[in-house]
Amino acid sequence: MKKWFVTILSLAFAVCLCLGLSACVFTDGYGNAGGSDPSVGGSSKPKEDNDGTFIYSGASIKAANTSISGDIVIPASHNGVPIDTIPASAFKGCNGITSITVPDSVTSIGEGAFNGCSLLRSITLPFVGSQKGNTGKAACFGYIFGTNSYQGGTEISQSYPDWTENFYLPATLRKITITNETVIGAGAFQNCFMLDNLDLDDGILQVGAKAFAGCSKIEEISLPNITIIPANLFHGCISLSKFTINDSVDTIGSNAFKGCAALSSINSDTVGEFIIPDNVTTIEESAFNGCSFLQKITLPFIGSRKGNTGRAACFGYIFGTESYQNGIKITQAYPDWAENFYLPATLRSVTITKETLIGAGAFQNCSMLDEIRINSAAQGNVGTDAFKGTATPTWF
Repeated sequence: MKKWFVTILSLAFAVCLCLGLSACVFTDGYGNAGGSDPSVGGSSKPKEDNDGTFIYSGASIKAANTSISGDIVIPASHNGVPIDTIPASAFKGCNGITSITVPDSVTSIGEGAFNGCSLLRSITLPFVGSQKGNTGKAACFGYIFGTNSYQGGTEISQSYPDWTENFYLPATLRKITITNETVIGAGAFQNCFMLDNLDLDDGILQVGAKAFAGCSKIEEISLPNITIIPANLFHGCISLSKFTINDSVDTIGSNAFKGCAALSSINSDTVGEFIIPDNVTTIEESAFNGCSFLQKITLPFIGSRKGNTGRAACFGYIFGTESYQNGIKITQAYPDWAENFYLPATLRSVTITKETLIGAGAFQNCSMLDEIRINSAAQGNVGTDAFKGTATPTWF
């Protein structure tokens, strides 16, 4: 009897011990077993909160499910916690979203975060790519849409100069608004041919080469605070109709406006007139190649820069050697070089405001010109055949 009683007590003790230990075991917000109460710092994972539209996990946010639709506005905070992260694939496959607004509180967006948002028409972002001021592949607009194809996605290639990537963007996308960026990386919006509207933050101070190349439907872009218009910036922007060069710009890169056939005014309200302000000190080769409806242009100097000589001092230099529709070939040569440049056949008037030297052959054979006006500081320093086969200059 005594032995049986001892056995019963031992079993009871074992049961109590097991129950006590189990009371110390809990599961965290992710269903994982833990060894201590998270309220005292035993778990490093924040608890998820699902409101039916978004799943919040600390400062991170993602779609609650792929069926969310319509115009989506991501909140800047949740339960007092600022939202700063949209992880990779966060809204992947949400093919009912038509617009999405990302607040300035967000500082990081993962690759492919919006992959498969095939009905998206507009998106508002604080920056371009993965984070503010980025460079390289992760600074491309396509980065947040990813490299995986999907129904309703259209492939675009973005590359410059040492990388190339094919991203898939919604074919329906028409408008992008950038609210808090300072740097647009090289190739950032390259080949985004589906876009009608690109509304950029005035705080942008720098843009990379080819940043908007191939954006064939964009009609107007404002960049009031940049200092350099880099190479190929608007190459192939065939619908771009007007652009303002601000008083901080000193360089216009090669092919910057190449193929901008609809470009009818720069710094002017007059259709067909380009006014390049005096603050510009360098215009690289072929900067205006293909600007085929130009009628009147005002420049600080002739060719690439003030006081230049040789081939780069020819008026044709800034229009380039590549032929285009409505371009007319002119030959400029003297004495040890010869080049065929292509100028707009519509061009009639040229004004030069700050030149000191007219190089040999500078306006040679520009037979389409009716008027050449040049500041008088250059009148006593004119090269051979500078005006052969063209209009007689007027000095002012």
